[in-house]
Amino acid sequence: MKKKNKMVWIIFVLILILVGIIYAYMTSGTTTDASNTSQTTTTKEVEVSYQTITNNLTSSGEIASGVTETLELNTYRYFKEIYVEENDFVEEGANILKYTNGTYLTAPYNCVITKISIPEEAGDRCTSMHNIEVQSTNELTMNISIEEEEIAKVKVGQEVSITVNAYEDKTYTGTVKKINQIGTYASNGSSFSAVVSFTNDGDVKIGMSGSCSITLEKAENVISVPIEAVQTKNNEKYVVVKNEDGTTQNVAITTGISNDAYVEVTSGLTGSEIIEMTVQTTTSNNTNPKGMGMGEMTGGFERMNQDRGNMPQMPQGERGGK
Repeated sequence: MKKKNKMVWIIFVLILILVGIIYAYMTSGTTTDASNTSQTTTTKEVEVSYQTITNNLTSSGEIASGVTETLELNTYRYFKEIYVEENDFVEEGANILKYTNGTYLTAPYNCVITKISIPEEAGDRCTSMHNIEVQSTNELTMNISIEEEEIAKVKVGQEVSITVNAYEDKTYTGTVKKINQIGTYASNGSSFSAVVSFTNDGDVKIGMSGSCSITLEKAENVISVPIEAVQTKNNEKYVVVKNEDGTTQNVAITTGISNDAYVEVTSGLTGSEIIEMTVQTTTSNNTNPKGMGMGEMTGGFERMNQDRGNMPQMPQGERGGK
């Protein structure tokens, strides 16, 4: 009986400890909100500089063959032997199939065999149903997507820089081969598909992945300012120029092309000015994420001990063992 009462008392204490910990966690902890962040505004001086600004269109996709061809077998001859299997690479001029008269069907260019349809037995006559399908590995293509606001800047024959993910140290030069004249609508803007082509150096395999870059606009050695320095008032753009005496003035400018960092200034500046720009930095002051810290855990144990003082006491004769 004494052992049973002692076990009940131990279970009660453990439950009380668990409740105290859960209570301390649920009633404490901090969360990050606007009051725990601050914004610092600083004024930075920069010198107007000359930059080469390039605006590029980039897209990625799968590399495919630019030529798929079906090689028909000679219907006046009889099949003897096949030298290839599907997915084999075959060099230009290599034998693909042999006829009984000793002549051959050869590869018209470097290619991959994608489909084989031949007579069942050696000595059978070839028919119009028999052929070998190949895909060229010399001329390769990629499909890219062009947003509608950029489609007017892309033309057939335009140069394309291509990087294959397997050979990032190489750059291939291709051209825009075809632009689809019907776009695909989306709520955030339509897009148009295009095909770019390039010549394989022998290393690229069909099905590899790559990325394309097309130069849409380029301005070389032009007066430029950081994008953050350009402000707008009454639909006019301006920058804050610092004078020699330390005062500042707003100078109206017109802008040209831009990239992620700089914008071209076509008028308003000479290129020798110092301008001021405002930079905002957001800092979080919260160093204690939501949860129970050591002090909060201690408070939980203190509350637990207060509750423990009110719990029923074990009879004196049952304390300290048997």
